Amino acid sequence: MLDKEKMIWMESRLELRHSHPCSSKQSIHYHQNSELNVHAKCVIEDNDEVGIQPNKTYLALANEVGGSSNLNFSEKDIINYITSNPRFTDNNANFGEMSKYFLCMKDINPNFFYAMDVDDSLKLRSALWVDARCKVSYEYFCDVVSFDTTYKKNKHKLPFVFFVGVNHHGKSTL
Repeated sequence: MLDKEKMIWMESRLELRHSHPCSSKQSIHYHQNSELNVHAKCVIEDNDEVGIQPNKTYLALANEVGGSSNLNFSEKDIINYITSNPRFTDNNANFGEMSKYFLCMKDINPNFFYAMDVDDSLKLRSALWVDARCKVSYEYFCDVVSFDTTYKKNKHKLPFVFFVGVNHHGKSTL
């Protein structure tokens, strides 16, 4: 109940007995209790190596133990394991995939622009891309542009930075 004099919430009654049976099937796995066992790690590594998506790996592991409620980890734990394991982080592969994507986008739309900066070992230092829609938005609404570098850094320690403008409706536009 609310104590109106102190303006704080207080307990007015405490019921210690449960009104329903406790069920492990309805339990919640808290992050600090999640743990990938050796078998799960092997399955994750093997599946990732052949291109099986993390959600499919999670479903396969859940199926082995009779459902996701019997696992002591989540799909997010699988994704975290893949991205944190150095075996899975090949900077040159990521650079190559991004280069292919940019070339494909340039073929689709000649107004697509991109630039990449790499070091001597071909490790990506920075990349910039602008699609045709973004260029038109800037040309039309060029009076307000924000450059935000506070966004989280990724596994390669590179920040994701974007330019944001404001359109004639006062809405953000990329």
